[in-house]
Amino acid sequence: MFGRRIPFNQIAVAALAGVVGGVYIYRPIFEPPRKPPSAPDQDPEEQRAETTQQAQQNASAAKDGV
Repeated sequence: MFGRRIPFNQIAVAALAGVVGGVYIYRPIFEPPRKPPSAPDQDPEEQRAETTQQAQQNASAAKDGV
């Protein structure tokens, strides 16, 4: 436009910014989704036991209802 050339360092900075911006935008596609945090007062072992107990209660309730 004005007859000047673009310096290499400006091209390098623009290219680097483009690559970093693209990685920032598309990073969630490459990473597996995170699991929601568990309750702070329970450890995973207690949660697993509660879930198993609830499943057994639901199964017995379904068996009694049939």
